[in-house]
Amino acid sequence: MAGFAPTALRTGRLTLRPIEAGDVDAYLTAVDDEVRRWMPWSEDFTREKAVRWCTEEAAGDLSRALNFAIVPGDAGRLEGGVGIGRADWETGVAETGYWLGPAARGRGYATEAVRAVARHAFGLGLTRVELLAAVGNVASQRVAERAGFTREDVLREARPLPGGKPADMVRFRLLKDEL
Repeated sequence: MAGFAPTALRTGRLTLRPIEAGDVDAYLTAVDDEVRRWMPWSEDFTREKAVRWCTEEAAGDLSRALNFAIVPGDAGRLEGGVGIGRADWETGVAETGYWLGPAARGRGYATEAVRAVARHAFGLGLTRVELLAAVGNVASQRVAERAGFTREDVLREARPLPGGKPADMVRFRLLKDEL
């Protein structure tokens, strides 16, 4: 069975590395109101949930997902997260998602991180990476476009936002030969 292996990726300005126990405080600091607006997992985000994520859940099921801490420069401090998930090795399709804390926004880090994980996914044999962004999350849609993804369609009530209400999602895609 195909799958992922824990690894670190490097770009010109970022290190994308496995999430670790030492990331708990940085995680708590980075998850602000903007993250809580769009990411259902961030609702009621407590220290206990951060510890569980950083020590257990982020490693998850490596047959279907791989999560990274986004670490700008050599500081070693997590400023966000990016991952490859919902991998279907038969069809070659996976999904990427990302978030950044306030200190890292507006610098192109999300775009750089998304391109790096897509390149990694393609290197493992996947052929299509999808990205879903809530219709109202214009900043996330811009990241997708800057990363080279193409807007395909809108999926009605496809994913819940915090509070549980289903939201329409814009689906973007990047094919291996488009990177």
